Amino acid sequence: MENKNKYWKGIEEAEQHPEFVKSKGNEFSDALPIEEMLSTLDDDLSANRRDFLKFFGFSVSAVALAACNKASVKYAIPYIEKPQNVTPGNPNYYASTCASCNSGCGMIVKTREGRPIKLDGSNESPVSSGALCATGQAGILTMYDINRLANPLENGDEQTDWAKIDKKIISKLTSIAATFGAIRIVTSTNNSPSFAAAVNLFKQKYPTTELVTYDAVSYSGILIANEKSFGKRVIPNYNFEKAEVIVSFGADFLGTWISPVEYTKKWVKNRDPKNGKMSRHYQFESILSLTGSNADIRVPMKESKEGIYVISLYNEIAKLAGVAQLAVTQNAELAGNQIKNSAKELFNAKGKSLVVSKSNNPEIQTVINGINMLLGNYGTTVDLDNYSNQSKFIEADFEKFVNDLSTGTVKGVVFVNCNPVYSYHNSAKLSEGLKNAELVISTSISKDETSKFAGYVCPDNHFLESWGDAEPKNGLISFTQPTISPVFNTRQVIESLLTWSAVMPENAKAYNFIKSNWASSGEDVWNKSIHDGVLLKPELTVTIPSFAANLSDSVSKIVSSLPKSDTPELIIYQKVGVRDGSMANNPWLHELPDPVTKVCYDNYLSISKSDAEKNGFEQNDVVNISINNIRISEIPVLIQPGQAQGTYAIAMGYGRTESGKVGKNLGKNVFPFVKTENGSYTYNISGPISFEKTRKNYVLAQTQTHHTIEGRDFIREASIGQYKKNPAVKNENKLNLISLWEEHDYTKGHKWGMAIDLNKCTGCGSCVVSCHIENNVPVVGRDEVILRREMHWMRIDRYYSFYDDGTILTKEKKLNKVDASVYDNISVVNAPMMCQHCDHAPCETVCPVLATTHASEGINQMTYNRCIGTKYCANNCPYKVRRFNWFKYNDNDKFDYHFNNDLGKMVINPDVTVRHRGVMEKCSFCIQKIQAGKLTAKRENRKLVDGEIQTACSSSCPSGAIVFGDKNDPNSQISKLFRDERSYHMLDEVGIKPAMMYMTKIRNTDTTI
Repeated sequence: MENKNKYWKGIEEAEQHPEFVKSKGNEFSDALPIEEMLSTLDDDLSANRRDFLKFFGFSVSAVALAACNKASVKYAIPYIEKPQNVTPGNPNYYASTCASCNSGCGMIVKTREGRPIKLDGSNESPVSSGALCATGQAGILTMYDINRLANPLENGDEQTDWAKIDKKIISKLTSIAATFGAIRIVTSTNNSPSFAAAVNLFKQKYPTTELVTYDAVSYSGILIANEKSFGKRVIPNYNFEKAEVIVSFGADFLGTWISPVEYTKKWVKNRDPKNGKMSRHYQFESILSLTGSNADIRVPMKESKEGIYVISLYNEIAKLAGVAQLAVTQNAELAGNQIKNSAKELFNAKGKSLVVSKSNNPEIQTVINGINMLLGNYGTTVDLDNYSNQSKFIEADFEKFVNDLSTGTVKGVVFVNCNPVYSYHNSAKLSEGLKNAELVISTSISKDETSKFAGYVCPDNHFLESWGDAEPKNGLISFTQPTISPVFNTRQVIESLLTWSAVMPENAKAYNFIKSNWASSGEDVWNKSIHDGVLLKPELTVTIPSFAANLSDSVSKIVSSLPKSDTPELIIYQKVGVRDGSMANNPWLHELPDPVTKVCYDNYLSISKSDAEKNGFEQNDVVNISINNIRISEIPVLIQPGQAQGTYAIAMGYGRTESGKVGKNLGKNVFPFVKTENGSYTYNISGPISFEKTRKNYVLAQTQTHHTIEGRDFIREASIGQYKKNPAVKNENKLNLISLWEEHDYTKGHKWGMAIDLNKCTGCGSCVVSCHIENNVPVVGRDEVILRREMHWMRIDRYYSFYDDGTILTKEKKLNKVDASVYDNISVVNAPMMCQHCDHAPCETVCPVLATTHASEGINQMTYNRCIGTKYCANNCPYKVRRFNWFKYNDNDKFDYHFNNDLGKMVINPDVTVRHRGVMEKCSFCIQKIQAGKLTAKRENRKLVDGEIQTACSSSCPSGAIVFGDKNDPNSQISKLFRDERSYHMLDEVGIKPAMMYMTKIRNTDTTI
């Protein structure tokens, strides 16, 4: 399979910028203090060889002695009365539900001695199917955040107790209700049956109460369109696994759109080329999203033109179906005929295709519904009966609430799990309106922009401290149970509402109230549901709905709202980690490199290479941006390959003014740019955009070229047609090398290995965060990342590529001077990279103190108390996967990322050593999990079962791209993958025999029409 693609991680690498060339040759940029050392010598160096050796001899010895002598003494205190079901050293596991976003993924919580230390997806939940996203993984740290509120507050920062605050709140609520003043409970999308029951009791006590839903990110366009089309205000259940052809207009369903873990699990089921067939995925989008980077065919498109593209797609399909087309006054720009091509493929896969859109315009979504109806997708890939409850926000309801606040109609407000003063586009109007209310209550777990305006702050429990239930999908009940007693003097919102409703104290307890709501199911069903974490009701029979919408009316509204000229536009989007900013104080999410841009800690103005040249912008320039009298000052520029010309993008979730130390004043808040169009919020703003380039420069913490592999043969990919012709992957560079090592016999016992399928890896970063948590990897902060000192044990190398037709590369394989438009549409491959545990590991031969050695089961080991930090091993590693501790990162006020206080340290995994300054570290294949699995099998007098031991990365991967196991078991999945014709070793020609296999990336790009 000949591959003529040119691979590169960043434009600076592709064009070989002088700064890049200089930096890549200096892996450890901090120089040794030679001058300082020489100044201590009295005589000429040439005449003082003894002092020279004495100085360096003492330096090496001192480091070794420091590692032995400076360990603090810690005492193990035994239980006087051991808690039931707690055995020191043994973990306990509990089923629960993640609440880091609205997806409602089922999860398994690992606890040690009564404290949660790790979250993983539950196999019982159809939403998570055994995986959690990066945001869900990181949710555990918000519980151990020292910035959480420890007590209820009144009048700003005055701490009080629950009895006093309840008395005052009940008095005010009673007074407001007696004078018929309106009371509003404002909450993010809440699909809990028990919460709804508690709200009903609250309404009975205070009849002027209404529930208002507010989400920072709106999907109301889909809700309203389905109500118009089918009479159901719901989000469908999208069955990506049943689709042979997928067309997405900007919907990042693998990254941030509605339920990404669920959709990733479904999407990947049709991405195995083994049977010679894969789904075809088209992505039309403006910015390069995670989903777009994984599409077979990606077409850059200005979002303002999406409406005309969607209408054109409908007409092309209607033409094939022999039905009436929609009248449209504008011709669609067919983006290289891909609209016609996708229409033909969709039509050929009727009933087994799917069209989705991220647009929040109800009229565009109505046309999308019409397309899926034409294709016969309802009842197969689109299910309106077993629908989603993951978003219920309707803008009109919230806008009415804001207006009622301004007029003084609303007298009492209770904010639950939302922060509209930060994320509502007209925050000033809302803030002024809140001053008119007699009672404002916030239930935020920490101070935020909304709680600043609350007279009473009644902090909620963290979801790991709570009882609860949720119904993310119709018929799927997912339960939450506490895995630790409340860390602070907080109280669940459901208990607060019941207390203020004068419910008897015993009945107001969350456990008692929730259990009573499910009493009709019986005690056995309740106990099993809590144990499993889910209650699955029988799925409803899928029906084919009748389409009632007037498409001509929708087309008319779409055309009338199109920009009058080809003006630039701003795209507001969610990053995979930080999302809407509600977890802005979580350092794990900030340190996670964005899957596409590889930037940590900031948002930025993302622009295409063409637009950068047109505007005279360079990477890291600082600019001011103004739209419709709204201004953002001093935001850095990032030049992003794959972005459509004429589009500019900024991520939401930044610019928090009331947050903990990590998130406060980090980045810029772009929510003020959001506007209303056709009754729904739009995150695409067209119109005059003015830029003002400042003289400042702001270096972004971008990791994409930190570990450059010098153009070596890392990535292999082919089309499905090439794969069918020649499934075997051959490395033309492989030589018959003679080994210098004496071969070890690994046939006895276990031989651990890992396989990574590049066809399944989406690059989402869940594995990176999971590894970070499991192995106590330190957070180093923005400044250290800029110095290339990030500590992630595993990274996801994101490679851009374009096909070289002979005009892009010179004979010396350097980039010709080409038009900037060559960067507008590129391909992407994601390759997870960690220690390869080579049998002939080059790191082991250069370590002077045998700190890195090879185990009998094939694992490359690190002995931390031997390591003296020479960094020879990192320099000799061809994969660049070793990390050096430049500082002691815990108990260090310069690195205040929750791990220099006792509360933050509660998340530390006790089975993994916390490393000290001056030692090297890297992936261990989660040796602690291997040992635990082996000991369990030994106690139970049995052999290990394939799949029983999972590393942190393999257990968290939503797409199942990472497989770990015993290569000595011929029937194991890992053994089968090692024998697969797509498998190959990265840098096989070096002869170091990695314990990892990668599987060739296959794209379904061959023309079939």
